[in-house]
Amino acid sequence: MRSDLAHEQAEDRSAWSSLLRERFVALEVGDAARNDVHGDVDSWSLGHLQVSRVRSVSQAIERSPALVRSDDRDYLQVGLIREGAALTHQDGREALLGVGDFVIYETTRPFDWVLRSGERDPLWTMDVFTWPRESLALSRAHSRLATARTMRGDAGLSAVISRMLASLVAERPALEPPRAASLADEVGDLLAVLACGVVPMESHRRDAALLASVERYIDDHLHDPGLGPDEVARAHSVSTRQLHRLFADRQQTVARTIRTRRLERCRRELVSPAGAGRAVAEIGRRWGFVDAGSFGRAFREAYGVSPTQYRDGAGWRRTT
Repeated sequence: MRSDLAHEQAEDRSAWSSLLRERFVALEVGDAARNDVHGDVDSWSLGHLQVSRVRSVSQAIERSPALVRSDDRDYLQVGLIREGAALTHQDGREALLGVGDFVIYETTRPFDWVLRSGERDPLWTMDVFTWPRESLALSRAHSRLATARTMRGDAGLSAVISRMLASLVAERPALEPPRAASLADEVGDLLAVLACGVVPMESHRRDAALLASVERYIDDHLHDPGLGPDEVARAHSVSTRQLHRLFADRQQTVARTIRTRRLERCRRELVSPAGAGRAVAEIGRRWGFVDAGSFGRAFREAYGVSPTQYRDGAGWRRTT
């Protein structure tokens, strides 16, 4: 990684994809028919920590399983929104980010971003902090549970870290290599404290193994319109009553969990590069909704807007 400030620009989609690959990891920029994607990246290093300011037009970016296999660089990254808004997914979770918010994600598993410009600026701006994964004193189990969770920039420890990260970019302190590496480690240690603090308590629950198996089964069969509690129970050799009891301390029943996850998959596909060419009704059918009407009603009930409005950017961009 470079210690001096490097400013790099890209004027079309191909050059932008190449720049992202060079500075970060292999990523696919959405909408292959659009070539007017442009942007710039300013990068410098603080020891082993790469600090980057990224600016570009509204777009979707994906790191697919195929890209993970072809490019195995192992980083933990933090994305901090400075202008605009973003939506990111990893490990089955979704994070909505406004100005000052940040998110943790890792490059050895698929993730994606939807980035939107702000009201007053045609470009979005994100500060990206990239650590080699092995440099962090944070277990992979803990970091996996902390990915794609919104770290708010206006409250608690995450607000302290947000301000500190923003100051690193603004001040760009010139330090001797040992001090620079030490500061990179200290920032990483503080991030690890935050990550360990957001581990959900249900991961330690007595029935966690069975619950994890049930959730995987649900996720694998969302496309089946007939998926319901009875089928899930049969697949795990338990009674339907036992299955309902397993979900008793959750806020959602089995049936509600199935519907919520179907909607989450639809919502994700509506704004993903892979779903750009699919009709809204087709996306609903792919995830188990039998007709467009039932899909539209369920989606509006959950998110307050229609699937088409959501695809156009409504319903997820938080006012900042």
